[in-house]
Amino acid sequence: MPVTIPRLPDVSPPAHDLHHRALVWDAHMDSLQRVVMHGVDLGVRGDGQADLVRWKEGGVDVQIFAVWVDTIYGRHHAARRAFQQIDAFHTLLERYPDRIELARTGADVTRIVAAGKLAALLAIEGGIAIQNDLALLRTFHRLGASSMTLTHSATIDWADASTDAKRWGGLTEFGKEVVREMNRLGMVVDVSHVSDDVVRDVLEISAVPVIASHSCCRALCDQPRNIPDDLMRAVAARGGVIGINFFSAFLDADYYRALIAGSKDLFAALNAAPEVPPEELDSVAASRLSHLFDIQPPRPAFDRILEHIDHAVQVAGIDHVGLGSDLDSARLPTPDGMDSASDFPRITEGLLRRGYVEADVDKILGANFLRVFETVARSSA
Repeated sequence: MPVTIPRLPDVSPPAHDLHHRALVWDAHMDSLQRVVMHGVDLGVRGDGQADLVRWKEGGVDVQIFAVWVDTIYGRHHAARRAFQQIDAFHTLLERYPDRIELARTGADVTRIVAAGKLAALLAIEGGIAIQNDLALLRTFHRLGASSMTLTHSATIDWADASTDAKRWGGLTEFGKEVVREMNRLGMVVDVSHVSDDVVRDVLEISAVPVIASHSCCRALCDQPRNIPDDLMRAVAARGGVIGINFFSAFLDADYYRALIAGSKDLFAALNAAPEVPPEELDSVAASRLSHLFDIQPPRPAFDRILEHIDHAVQVAGIDHVGLGSDLDSARLPTPDGMDSASDFPRITEGLLRRGYVEADVDKILGANFLRVFETVARSSA
């Protein structure tokens, strides 16, 4: 029998019904960190922002699980850290086979969701994890990774990050090889986190659409991690999708300025790579994250998420906007009313309130990302 999901009190019955019959796709979530660092069981309601209970409550049908590696692991230990998270991912699938299943392609997503389970995709977040070796890229793909964000916050040996020194002016020759190999494998190239020049290089090289899984609009919050209008248009022109991030510092300029005024340079903290003995890397990584958001200015209004969606739709078009929450990233500071994955229906309520028709809401909630993953998978068949 279908499970009846309680309606949030500030979500109307039409919005609730639309949300729970639509395909809802979250293009970025950092829950695997919590499993590896703290032994969290994502099958039960915990103290984080996401788990199988909250995904069900929030009507999330498709979740991309990020494999993020702290900069301190460097090019020599990054793969081990990635494999720890991939192991945690597969252990979760094995423990709850009736509730969650690996999806590699859009066709997998459709089948798994129809069976009433969460379609779980795996994404490598940061090319540092491949340790400059295409064999590792292929191995991650064989283990289920269907996309990769080329960098995280720090510039790596073959690609510049948006929030670090620009060493290469975009992609190196090896970086271009990575993109071509991802095209061959049918892996989706993700340009969140990378520099503007890397986005331009990727769009020139890639034969298939690319995504920005968890980014916001630079025109509304002027910081380098967000995407400028010209690049949103360029991603859209190639058939790609921009997933709007829920992090307050990417959504709201006042919040971002207050964070900086409080001497909390998040990017510098993430990019710092002190010398750490290999046996201490895991404990140091956990400690670094635990203090990442000690400074938290007043939360912006929920509508900041909707404003970024609106702007992206106006610039890139309705077929090129989606959701990439970034939740569970060390309890990401989010706008008021977006506390966990259970709150996703408020997005649908807000979109309907702003005049979006149901077909367009469906695209933003998940149909746009489904199209890209189907397209990329078909191109490599």
